[in-house]
Amino acid sequence: MTHNLPKPPESDPAWAWFLDVDGTLIDIAPTPSAVNIPQQLPPLLARLSQCHGGALAVVSGRSLDNLRLLLTPFDPPAAGLHGLECRDAGGGVVRAAAPPGLDDIRTRLTRTMEECPGLLLEDKGLALALHFRQAPEREETARRAVAAAVADHPGFTVLAGKMVFEIKPAGVNKGSAIRSFMTQPPFSRRRPVFVGDDVTDEDGFIAANDLGGLSVLVGPPRDTAAMFRLDDIESCRVWLALAAGTVWNSQMGEGAD
Repeated sequence: MTHNLPKPPESDPAWAWFLDVDGTLIDIAPTPSAVNIPQQLPPLLARLSQCHGGALAVVSGRSLDNLRLLLTPFDPPAAGLHGLECRDAGGGVVRAAAPPGLDDIRTRLTRTMEECPGLLLEDKGLALALHFRQAPEREETARRAVAAAVADHPGFTVLAGKMVFEIKPAGVNKGSAIRSFMTQPPFSRRRPVFVGDDVTDEDGFIAANDLGGLSVLVGPPRDTAAMFRLDDIESCRVWLALAAGTVWNSQMGEGAD
């Protein structure tokens, strides 16, 4: 792991793209529902997909339904909830089964949220996320509450992300989702490229590396398995636009919800 990472190379038509969303393609907002989607982002992703034979998937902690709403009218293959649900290129959806204990964890964290103003519990169905974006001073409170809630339920794991603790069934992650996509057309026989920003993306970086691909961190330098780095979201959009044979216009990208 190193902090001094080079910028990623120019794209190759034989790449298969796997893109995180929040913090990579769009700015993180005070609440998950308050994000701003630049109006030119969905068309850019559609063009990038076309340039690479349809081999583009989004890999996110958001649900498949939420991703579809965010990126409409573009509706690519996707892995939601860190790989707990996946939609392949043919539109088929596979969802993991939640182990026992999710209801108990939800009840405990709901109580914590009610007792601690500023904390937000996001119910994703198969997973939960306790956000402290609006109350950074409650990070340790949130950490302890999540640890206590999952202590009696070994079938679950906790991911510490940017201003959030994610609780999800163990054994599935962004890396396993990428490995699965790479066994299917149009991704198979291509070189995987995973672009992400958070520590929750490290499994994806490792999978891309193991499969002979490229891993790209978006954001400030930190310890990471990624091979390359882009400074920020704007730099990522510019790089993706170049790969799609177009230009990212930041002024045009502002203002669409």
